[in-house]
Amino acid sequence: MKRFFLVLIFVLLSICLWAQNSLNSQENIAFRNAQNAYENMEYGKALKYAEDAILLRKEQVAKDYKTIQTSLAARDVKKAGDNISNIIPVLKERDEYDCISLINYYNSKGDFGDSITKVLNYIQSQEQFPEAQKLIGDIYKLEGEYDFAEEYYLKALENAVVLDIPDERYEIIYMLAELSRQKGDYNTMEIRLLNIIGKEQNEQINVLGRSMKTTISRDNASAVEKYFQMYRSEYYYSLKAYYALAEYYLSIGQKDKAFTYSAIGVITGFTKIYNVIEKRDIDFEYTDISSFLDLIPNYSDIVTWGSNNDVWKSFNLFSTICDECGYTTVARCLLEILAVHSPQKFWQQDAVLRLDKADGIKNPE
Repeated sequence: MKRFFLVLIFVLLSICLWAQNSLNSQENIAFRNAQNAYENMEYGKALKYAEDAILLRKEQVAKDYKTIQTSLAARDVKKAGDNISNIIPVLKERDEYDCISLINYYNSKGDFGDSITKVLNYIQSQEQFPEAQKLIGDIYKLEGEYDFAEEYYLKALENAVVLDIPDERYEIIYMLAELSRQKGDYNTMEIRLLNIIGKEQNEQINVLGRSMKTTISRDNASAVEKYFQMYRSEYYYSLKAYYALAEYYLSIGQKDKAFTYSAIGVITGFTKIYNVIEKRDIDFEYTDISSFLDLIPNYSDIVTWGSNNDVWKSFNLFSTICDECGYTTVARCLLEILAVHSPQKFWQQDAVLRLDKADGIKNPE
């Protein structure tokens, strides 16, 4: 038992030490320098550091792979077979602690079934640096070099499986969709936005959208409240895709699709905020959308998040789309609510101006 705990402590120390070394490795230092230069708008430096990071990552992974492979080539290590638990004691007898640290570090990154072959395959897959590739795409995009930007975004997307933060994959697709929009390639933009949402989720959205339309089509004040009381959606990573698709479909006259994605988008943003407030305030109880919106200014981070993710804009867009679809009473009710209760002043004023226009009131010159 004592030996077991000693081995466990050694393994944990190896992982921690190697992880710390990895954080301070040359490629990660180069990438942090690239990020800092980018934030300081020193794009030439950022590009160089990012390219260095990609090269250094390949060199480091190749070195790690060779270190382990060389140790495994020894006759007595080969006899231990493929199981890591059998290999480690042999490596200890040979005092190959650098190799042991590498194996423990990489083995901690996933479930490899105690197989050294699977660990080696994983190490080879790590030679790509999608975060650095995305950053290079960001730089080229800012400089208006859209073709180069797209090339690097596509590289990053191809290597998304090794992203440290898997959900960053969606951000890369968003960037690709935005590039398509800027290039005027709206068909590709649409495809990329739909890819963010995914086929299965799209099928669910269409079903939910039809139900929402049934509620809204009653076209009275109570329909607005029923909409916010009855529906919820937690596909938060698709939030911006919903809004972008709603705007696009509205612009080309596909009102049914515009309604579906706008309605889903509004309720997704609403659901996210509802869940956050519910966790923070044990006394919270939803009564109506006006009172709910009045709570939001108490949480500055929610206001900022809503602004950054176009949530407040989406409410106003939904009223526009409802009006275009013939649900004029619902559209006006929403505007009247937003004109008083929208958490962001700009969209509150937008609602006021639109109400004035509907009432024939001219804006002052």
